[in-house]
Amino acid sequence: MELSWRLKNALIDLESPDLESRIRAVEDLAACSSAIAEHVAAAFEREEEAPHLITERMGRFGSLMIALMERVYREAGDEKRKLLSAAALLYMGSDVGVPSLLAATRAGSPDLCLAAAALSSAGVSEAVEPIENALLECELSDVKTLECLTASLRGLKHAMPETIRLRLSKVEPKWLRDSLLS
Repeated sequence: MELSWRLKNALIDLESPDLESRIRAVEDLAACSSAIAEHVAAAFEREEEAPHLITERMGRFGSLMIALMERVYREAGDEKRKLLSAAALLYMGSDVGVPSLLAATRAGSPDLCLAAAALSSAGVSEAVEPIENALLECELSDVKTLECLTASLRGLKHAMPETIRLRLSKVEPKWLRDSLLS
């Protein structure tokens, strides 16, 4: 309740006719914002059911979240949490987790699509080669992965090499093959 009390009082003081009270209120609100961001980072670390739902929204805290999430990334106890925090950081403008995302961009990785999509969205051109390699190695029956990887290459505005086009020309049915190659 301490935080809610501080927040409430700072909001009241922000409306004060006294300049000193308004200035102190702004400082208190900034401190409350930092404390709230810490709570959000802690919630991300604890979240088991749907951490991506927190990830999608934490960017609204802007730069307050970056240092906190960089700590979460460095201290992540499992690879999935490390990659989710790396993707969130990349979305917020920090490239600290790019090496982990690039390492996950390989055929067979359970987080291949997460990594490829995050790198593509951020325009990380170093992801082109690992994405191409994954396309050459993944199963042609794995439609979800094929769609994710081709969309990631398109997102990076990279032309599909002929070797990949030839490989994808074997995909059936025709409508799926056409959508992957378009």
